[in-house]
Amino acid sequence: MQVHWRNPNELTDESRTDAEARLGRLANGHSDLIDTWIDVARDGHHRKGHGRVAIRCQARGTEIVAHGEREDADLALHDALQVFEREVKRMRDRRKDRRVERPAGAMRGVIDSVRVDADHGFLITDAGERVYFHRNALAGGLSFDALEEGQAVALEVEAGDQGLQATFVRPAPRV
Repeated sequence: MQVHWRNPNELTDESRTDAEARLGRLANGHSDLIDTWIDVARDGHHRKGHGRVAIRCQARGTEIVAHGEREDADLALHDALQVFEREVKRMRDRRKDRRVERPAGAMRGVIDSVRVDADHGFLITDAGERVYFHRNALAGGLSFDALEEGQAVALEVEAGDQGLQATFVRPAPRV
């Protein structure tokens, strides 16, 4: 996961380092958090001003947004990070709850369609289910640009926000 800052000079170096460490711990061992943007602003509305922090994170299948507003930008960042951590936990818990029970091991299927311009496509499992996949799910030497409709693959799926999505797509094992 990459962290992008906007106006970080409103924060102390210690707060910024702590934030990056907390975000790193959240991402460690997971591949669901992709890019995170942290916007820091000082609101000039009040005599002294308030610190405002917005955290936006692109995660697999969703976007997580958290805000913090306090008299100090460092405190606002701390509050926003607490909200963000709760939202990431909530997202991961929802995905666990919705995970479809499947037999151990990979399923088999074929490539249904590939949208090269949009970096994703769809598969049809042997059970007849239509499954979304992103180019980042390809493994085992598969090249997104070389995929062909009808090509046999092995896949592992999980429940996404809008239906099944493949987490790994590999060449089909030889029978």
